[in-house]
Amino acid sequence: MKHFAILSTSAGVLILILMLSASSQDSSQIKSSKITPEISLQEKPLFYSNHALIDTLYFCDEPVPMTELDVFERFERDFLINVNDRTQIVMYLKRAGRYFPYIEKRLKDAGLHDDIKYLVVAESALLNLRSVAGAAGFWQLMPSVARSYGLIVDGAIDERYNLEKSTDVAIAYLKKSYKKFRSWSLAAASYNMGVHGTNDEMRFQGEDSYYDLWLNRETARYLFRILAIKEVMENPEAYGYGDVILYEPIQKNEVVVKSAIPNLAYWAKKNGLSYKHVKLLNPWIRGRRIPKYASNKKGFKISVPKNIKSILNGVSYSYAQENDLLEKGIYIVKTGETLQSIANKCGLTVQELRLKNRLKKDDDIFPGMKLKVMP
Repeated sequence: MKHFAILSTSAGVLILILMLSASSQDSSQIKSSKITPEISLQEKPLFYSNHALIDTLYFCDEPVPMTELDVFERFERDFLINVNDRTQIVMYLKRAGRYFPYIEKRLKDAGLHDDIKYLVVAESALLNLRSVAGAAGFWQLMPSVARSYGLIVDGAIDERYNLEKSTDVAIAYLKKSYKKFRSWSLAAASYNMGVHGTNDEMRFQGEDSYYDLWLNRETARYLFRILAIKEVMENPEAYGYGDVILYEPIQKNEVVVKSAIPNLAYWAKKNGLSYKHVKLLNPWIRGRRIPKYASNKKGFKISVPKNIKSILNGVSYSYAQENDLLEKGIYIVKTGETLQSIANKCGLTVQELRLKNRLKKDDDIFPGMKLKVMP
């Protein structure tokens, strides 16, 4: 019985070897006959996973330590999210055609690296947005920061939405941050979480590199989002975006207005414009008029269509329901007004108006009610 068992075992092993050999031959035949589909340039971003070839990255000429597993995976995450978000990337590229020429020139004139332009894309997608936290404009400036650099931020005028003036502030802020940290990656981090917050984490952790710091989730991803956006926008053809048609820069003139404009729509009509033209070209005008500011002796530069050469500096006709307290951030509700009509006057959305005044969806407003409209 013992010999039979050994013989049976040997036979079993032999049969197993023969089965594995046959299976291997079948597998080989299957593999050799398998057709590998070709991926077109337009499809490639949806399947793109071999970006390990991107082994060298720089931000403002500072090398990114891609050999570190943590750094590589943090970049990989934001790269894959961004490269496959086709609608967003297309809009980034389109708007870049309109706004990058101006931003690039300003950065160059200020002696800042060209990579900073991708920071503003990460901040606002090149749109005049307003965040839940209260940051606004292309550069997403907080009210306190904007005011500390001399910008007007109130219920009538919010210069954070002025691309020229907000770019001045962003450049000054980043220069100051770089002077303190001697690192553009840390300067970028401080743009997201503040100079004090960045400095506090560096001192507590005893680290002097962005890549070695344990930071809050948003700031930890911040630079990698910028790097991912840079990689795709600098190489649109490689990722299937080479056929995107860019928006052209808007051709316009600037006129200086030194007196108050009590009725912006009336002023626009008197100068051959429409109210819509004025609001589109000057998103920093949040209300329906431009007040007179004692501190602003130089007046305001108002953008107008290219064909407008001269303007009337001011008009006397005022809007009857305009609120005199608007510059102080207070609006008094009048008979027949709704949250939507007030939001339109003050350059806000209804949701923002509700949040500022802690109004629930079913809450009513009434004549004489005071609403907060300050940014």
